[in-house]
Amino acid sequence: MMSSHTPQKKPVPALVSAGVIAALTMLGLYQMLTHTGGGILIVSGVRNLKHFTVDSNLLLGLVCLAYIVLTAAGVTARHPAVWLLAERALYVATVSVALTFTVVMLFFVPQTGLAPMIQGANLWFHLIDPVLAVVTFCAFHRDRPIPLRETAAALAPTVVYAVYYTAVVLVRGAHFPDTDWYGFTRGGVTGSIATAAGILLATWLLALALRLAAGGRISRKTADNTDNTDNTETMNP
Repeated sequence: MMSSHTPQKKPVPALVSAGVIAALTMLGLYQMLTHTGGGILIVSGVRNLKHFTVDSNLLLGLVCLAYIVLTAAGVTARHPAVWLLAERALYVATVSVALTFTVVMLFFVPQTGLAPMIQGANLWFHLIDPVLAVVTFCAFHRDRPIPLRETAAALAPTVVYAVYYTAVVLVRGAHFPDTDWYGFTRGGVTGSIATAAGILLATWLLALALRLAAGGRISRKTADNTDNTDNTETMNP
């Protein structure tokens, strides 16, 4: 009997979707770095990398490239541990761009309207890539249950970015929009903490939603039992 954590044959559409996401990520990154195509919230050159939007989409693009290479080379089929790592990375990256999409649509669009937020590279990073990533994950990456504890791992990119953002503000001071480009500190210490907590909570809720959408309605106990079964099967092929 095949384990839930055993790599199964991937449909071609999964690889095609990953390839499209990676290509659009590279296109969007090129447009941002060269300042072509227009769009708001875009600065000059590598300074764009200070934005979570760019970082989350770049993470997604790199993970998709790695997934394509490892799958096409047969590595994930021969090594279940590598396959599982790739699936987990796709999950984390997808949650990250889902956060970008959510913040843009719920926070920025009401202020600026939709058109400016999907102009130029913003079209790929704010809309197309996140939507395509979620659809791809839910459609083609349902081979394994997602343990509840794994939703915590999806917080990692947001936490790392928060540490980076905080370090910039502490070292260089809070100056909107140069060092505090999102204006998080304008509400004071209390406002900053509340904002950070809200973003982390939103990220976790998105991780739970994606887990549910991808068929992850299992208990912690079931997930632990699945892991134990997988370890046994790996030791006794």
